[in-house]
Amino acid sequence: MPLVETDWLEKNLPKVKIIDCSWHMPQTQRSGFEEYKSLHIPSAIFFDIDENSRKDTALPHMLVDQMSWNKIVSNMGIKKNDEIVIYDNSDVISSCRGWFNFIYYGHDPKLINVLNGGLKKMA
Repeated sequence: MPLVETDWLEKNLPKVKIIDCSWHMPQTQRSGFEEYKSLHIPSAIFFDIDENSRKDTALPHMLVDQMSWNKIVSNMGIKKNDEIVIYDNSDVISSCRGWFNFIYYGHDPKLINVLNGGLKKMA
């Protein structure tokens, strides 16, 4: 998994799509989306792991079908040739789940990065 440092991201902000993939365990009573609304990297798009998972199963966070995935990323304004940096503000390193989703659905692995240290390091 390619990691990028915060100084690299600062230099490349206009060239990349940034995704906040923060998710928290239910018992923490934290909301990734609520935290995103109050603090995120400029121009970051929120990726909701709960909303972007299959709803027809009792198992948590199962991957959606290809057509649903295509709709999700299209609604986020992401194209196949976009370079992406994913980060989180989570104790469970949920950015890696976002990274996996993009790789699984065929986005070029050379274009998918995870921000080393997440939002905590960037702030």
